[in-house]
Amino acid sequence: MRSSALLLTFLVALCATTSTTHAQTRRIPPDEVLEGRGRIFTVPDAQLSWIDEKTYLKSSDTGKVAVDALTGKETAPFVAVTPGAETPPLRRTRRGGGNVGLLSPDEKRRVSFKENNLELSEVGVGPQKSWKVTTDGSPTVLNGLLDWVYDEEVYGRGSRFAFRWSADSKIMAFLRLDTSAVKPFTLLDILPRDQDAEVYGYPLPGDPNPIARIALVDTQAEGALPVFIDLSSYPDDDRLIVRFWFSPDGTKLLYEVQNREQNFLDLWSADAKTGLNTKKLIHEEAQGGWIEPIEPNWLQSGQEFLWESERTGFKHLYRYKIDGSLIGAVTKGPWDVVSTIQVDEKSGILFFDANKDSVMGSQLWRARLDGKGATVCLTPEPGTHRATLAPGNAFFLDSFSDATTPEKTLVRSAVSGKILRVASESKLSEPSKEYALGQPKVLRFSARDGYPLEGTLLLPPDWKPGQRVGVLCPVYAGPAAPTARDTWSAVNGSLGEQFYAQQGIAIWKCDNRSANPRGSAARWCIYKNMGAAELRDIEDGLDFLIKEGIADPKRLGISGWSYGGFMSAYALTHSQKFAAGVAGAPPTDWRLYDTIYTERYMSTPQKNKAGYDSSSSVLAAGNLSGALLLAHGLMDDNVHVQNTIQLVHALEKAGKDFELTLYPGKVSRHGIRDADLSRHQRRRSQKFLLEHLSAR
Repeated sequence: MRSSALLLTFLVALCATTSTTHAQTRRIPPDEVLEGRGRIFTVPDAQLSWIDEKTYLKSSDTGKVAVDALTGKETAPFVAVTPGAETPPLRRTRRGGGNVGLLSPDEKRRVSFKENNLELSEVGVGPQKSWKVTTDGSPTVLNGLLDWVYDEEVYGRGSRFAFRWSADSKIMAFLRLDTSAVKPFTLLDILPRDQDAEVYGYPLPGDPNPIARIALVDTQAEGALPVFIDLSSYPDDDRLIVRFWFSPDGTKLLYEVQNREQNFLDLWSADAKTGLNTKKLIHEEAQGGWIEPIEPNWLQSGQEFLWESERTGFKHLYRYKIDGSLIGAVTKGPWDVVSTIQVDEKSGILFFDANKDSVMGSQLWRARLDGKGATVCLTPEPGTHRATLAPGNAFFLDSFSDATTPEKTLVRSAVSGKILRVASESKLSEPSKEYALGQPKVLRFSARDGYPLEGTLLLPPDWKPGQRVGVLCPVYAGPAAPTARDTWSAVNGSLGEQFYAQQGIAIWKCDNRSANPRGSAARWCIYKNMGAAELRDIEDGLDFLIKEGIADPKRLGISGWSYGGFMSAYALTHSQKFAAGVAGAPPTDWRLYDTIYTERYMSTPQKNKAGYDSSSSVLAAGNLSGALLLAHGLMDDNVHVQNTIQLVHALEKAGKDFELTLYPGKVSRHGIRDADLSRHQRRRSQKFLLEHLSAR
């Protein structure tokens, strides 16, 4: 596909948002960037949230007021809670798709943990009974708690707890994890004189996982023992329990089981009282690649639910009965449902976010729950929309932004999508009125195989057509993790990105197809061979900029942390296109990362040796091309520093030059949580990239 007129959309945001563009001459001081202040160019004037069907709360520096959504009339002061009605300090929380917390829904029972055993106690005034639900807890047996890999890769970082209450508080379900076969890993804090070791279980690809079981317990019967559900149809060493929850009426426990490679997902139902005897497989998902855990959206009857599936290669919603009978598809087409916003069963309407028109943004759509009729877009303007529906679903707040529009919030009709009022608008900060800011653009082009790709480009403030500049690609590139978004902040960049633009280095964010949300079929291109497909798309984006006369082919750089660090190290060892790269906390060989994340995409090393070999920067160290800066925290408990050290060793043996910064201490985890060390890391990267990407 040919260039400028059809492919390039020049979006000079500052001309559209301020009349002081020509007065913007101030250069960004390097010290401000090193402080890590991030995005400072827009400031919201208020935070909005619904109070009732047509009234929202507006919170700002001047206080809180209630606002009529249709007229804009304000009522002040607004009191959110009456005296004496404050929320108790200990409340239930929601994590991982179920009611998880320390109090039961009826607040008559409390859960606590001691030595990895689960205990129950009564809540009330005076002496209360308490009892142990389990007694086999140990350093390697966890009852109702998650180990490192289940917490990080299955239930969401920080989940910690692994139990669910039925809605009537009568029954609890919990996970039991036996980690005795999981290999221990040692992190060493070398700063103290005597050093300090941390040892915890961390399963590497192909090695044993925790053995997961699921149990039910009658919380009303003091001393009741847990009843374990029969999982014997799945081998202990090839079983993950990735979700579990009660049906709304509390009579059934539903749970999801996957094999360790996660290429199928089984949904089971068990009687919540008897557990062992009445289980039933009610649904199976099996696709052409990995499958993510699925969260059902229960309808009011409690006998039906909405289920997300990528069975067509795109994520859509399907309506099921509780026994697993398919009622029908609710949405369909060559696009993804991003999230379910609201279900209005009375009207038979579903509101959802989708990227039907652009993967760089999202719009609010409406569809019928019976799947009939056309879907209707309620926010047709290009860009990124985040909708919050009012009670009753007659109106919604639309937080909207695009490349030329700082975020503003609109009041809209949920029937027609008509804009009724502007409720809030972000203000440009003072620095944005003073700095000489870069020229933002949104770009669309085709990869070598014709696949459509999108990116955002921030050019130097004084750039003119035909002028070639150095280009830095900040990447993450991981599966379904886009960075190129059609929002004002994303396109105009952070303070650090604007700094590089002022130094004559353009910032190019272009999501490879496995990162952008355009269907699972696109993401599966990396299946069992991470790195290669991502790099092709990244290279194609740079070739596009070169062909357009923008990029200097001798001054191309790449940088990233975690998966972005993997891509940076991979690019420098598998391509000759890059002059420099910064690889922070990189997985340099996927044999060194954890089982559940890695095997989802790569299978096991025993089954896929070729894929692990070809994706390894360690094995390709002799092919290093360009300058490489490695950075890693010595106490990183996620991507272990072993990854960087193995690459360092291989580079040294191959006679390759590189640069290395290591950060010791307990503050140097996967993210460096020390101001001085963070400042050093940013300064070191800044100096390195300017040295290799600036005009000479």
